[in-house]
Amino acid sequence: MDFWDLTKLMFRRWYISMSLLLVTLAATGYTAVVVKPDYAITAYVQLIPPTAASDPNQASHIQNPWLALGMTSLSNAAMVATQDQTFLDGLKQQDDTASFEITIGDRNPVAIIAVVAPTLQQAQSATALVTGHYEESVKSLQAQYGVKATDMITAYRLDKGENLQRPGGKVKRAVIAVFAIGLLMTGGLTVLIDALLRRRRRRGTPTAPVGPDFTVPPSRASNGTQTAVRHPVTRTDRDPRPPAASRIPDDATIILPRTPRAGEGRTDMRGRRF
Repeated sequence: MDFWDLTKLMFRRWYISMSLLLVTLAATGYTAVVVKPDYAITAYVQLIPPTAASDPNQASHIQNPWLALGMTSLSNAAMVATQDQTFLDGLKQQDDTASFEITIGDRNPVAIIAVVAPTLQQAQSATALVTGHYEESVKSLQAQYGVKATDMITAYRLDKGENLQRPGGKVKRAVIAVFAIGLLMTGGLTVLIDALLRRRRRRGTPTAPVGPDFTVPPSRASNGTQTAVRHPVTRTDRDPRPPAASRIPDDATIILPRTPRAGEGRTDMRGRRF
């Protein structure tokens, strides 16, 4: 069955398909009302070099290997340390619905932290946890090399949590999924109910008897179909037999015609000449 056949079937069984379509629309509208968009907060954390690094005379006295590698290297290392499994497990225990993603700028060593959560409170709490863990990672990565506090690169959050958005992608995906499933169920149930109705109709139609006493001549009814008509057949037609011969009495005289001789005329059945 192709799409055109399915469309014709749905039009023929409109009372079934329309009911299912109304249920699909109702379910789609309910999904659009119930499902709420998530809260997305974007935080920016900037790495700032030590103050003494700006003075050429004191720059040589700074003992910080991360300055030689570059600010971007420290930012990438802090990003990897923030996304360790221990921190992810702890965040999941506090709020298993929040998710975050960290990206580093190409030119400027700014960590862009994007947090998504179902509610505003969960989004703000998860953002504070992620940014705080990122700042602690920056400090710990420098402290393990014995960098003094005056020589450390510090992390500073540029925003105050005002970068709040409510993307509607979640709602759109849910609505599209419910509507698509409803359309598939409408077509499938329409085909199934139509097949059941056809099968029930075939079972309820009487069939013409088959036997020696019935004949089925074609006859046109009002709807153009052929119906079976019962015609009783007599025994003579069914088992024809020849009529019985008349019985000859025992004392009857049978006269056979005489065969004429040469030169004689012909005689009839009674022996008379003619």
